Parts: sequence; C-alpha cells; structure tokens
Amino acid sequence: MAILKRTLPVIGASFVLGAWLGAAYARVAPPVLTIGIVPQASPWMTAERWTPIVQAWSRAAGVRLALRTAPTIRRFERRVARGEYDLVYLNPADYLRYRSHYRAFARGKGDLQGILVVRRGGPLRRLADLAHAVIAFPARYALAASIEPRHALRALGIPFRARYVGSHDAVYRGVAAGLFVAGGGVRQTYGALAASVRKRLAIVWVGPKSLPHPFAARRTLPAALVRRLAAALQSLPRLVPRALKRLGFAGFRTTRDRDYIRAGAPAR
Repeated sequence: MAILKRTLPVIGASFVLGAWLGAAYARVAPPVLTIGIVPQASPWMTAERWTPIVQAWSRAAGVRLALRTAPTIRRFERRVARGEYDLVYLNPADYLRYRSHYRAFARGKGDLQGILVVRRGGPLRRLADLAHAVIAFPARYALAASIEPRHALRALGIPFRARYVGSHDAVYRGVAAGLFVAGGGVRQTYGALAASVRKRLAIVWVGPKSLPHPFAARRTLPAALVRRLAAALQSLPRLVPRALKRLGFAGFRTTRDRDYIRAGAPAR
C-alpha cells in the first residue's frame, strides 16, 4: 500500500507532463494544417484547380492538409493578417506585409510578371489611350497585377480610376465583357484562362519580372515539418503534372524569407 501511495504521485505527474507536452505540440503542429490559397479566380474555380495539387502534396508529405480560400482577395488578406492559416500561398507584397506571422519556404520556378489587358479589336492600342479610364484590378495590394501597373501609369502621367474587383478572373471577364476598358493581371493567370475568354483580350503593357508568389508557413511550425513540406512540394511535377500545368506552374524550388525582403516592392 505504501508503495502504491508513493507511486501514484509519480504516475500523476507523468500523466500531467504528457498531457502538457501533447497540448504544446498540438499548438505548434496541429493534426490538420490549413493552407490558404489566394483566390486569383473565383472561390469555386480556385478550389477545383488546387484540390488535386493539395491532395498530392498531402500524400507526399505525410501531412493532412486542408484547402482554404476566401470569396475575394481582400477577404483573404484579412484572414492572413489575423494569421488564420497554417500555410499560405500569397502575393509577394502581402507576404512582406504579413511576414510577422509567416516565413517563406518555397516558390514556383520562373518569374512573376504583371500585364494590362484590353478588349481585343477595340479602339485602345497603347497606354496613353487609357487616360481617364476606369481600370479593373484584382486587389489593392496585388503586386504585379495592381501595384506595378498603377505605378507605371502614374509614372507616365496617365490619370485613371482604379476599381478593385476581387480576383484576376473577375478582371479578365469584366474586360472581355466590356465592363471595363482595361484590367491588370499576371501572365500566369492570363495563361490559365479559358481560351474563349483569352481570345477576346489583348495585352497592352507588360511589367518587370519579379519573384513569384511564395508558399509560407506559420512561424510556430517546426522547422523539420516545413522542410518536409518543401521537399514534398518539389516532387509534385512528377505526381500531378497536368494539374500544375493548368495553373501555370513549371515546378518549385526552395526560397527564404530574405529573398523577398531583398526584392522589396515598388511604391503603391
């Protein structure tokens, strides 16, 4: 009986310690990691295009990933600002704004390059023709699709009015339908457009090349887990090549926080 009395506190202490360690690990690495994808297209289309990629990534990494997005880029940005996702795929300007929550660990191969599009066959042929026009942009802080083209127009002294419509897809479809005379996007999303929409558009401006959107992890996630996720991401071209090509990905490579700090962002 004395032995039992002496053993019980030890068992109790071990149980409490184990429970505390388990809770602490759960806070650091949840059993399901949410990945927030910037909604460059509609939420439905974003989910439809990204689901096979996230599923293959989950299997390759041996980690349960749950895809999350938002109705608009602005709503997505608010959720990123609150640190609601464990992993995020977001534009470089937003990454620099919210890097207190996240650390970049991978990016797509190639460059990010902004464009301005107009309706094909219309009267607009050059940037000067856009004076006093209403121009559609996906979101205020979209680097290549919004910040850079606005900066270029202002540098040339071309006055315009900006309208933020929530996604790249909404920009392209709005211009194709004649709702806007021009709109900002990027080569990657333009290339992923349905041919029926793309054939109604023409590119009138191409921006500078810059680092593409990063994949970033919450800073509290274990480094070993993030390395595993990065390695698994790089295996995806072999596993789901068609799904990646549909989104304009040629592959992935590792990246670091300081790559994006060094690159910076132009004036807004």
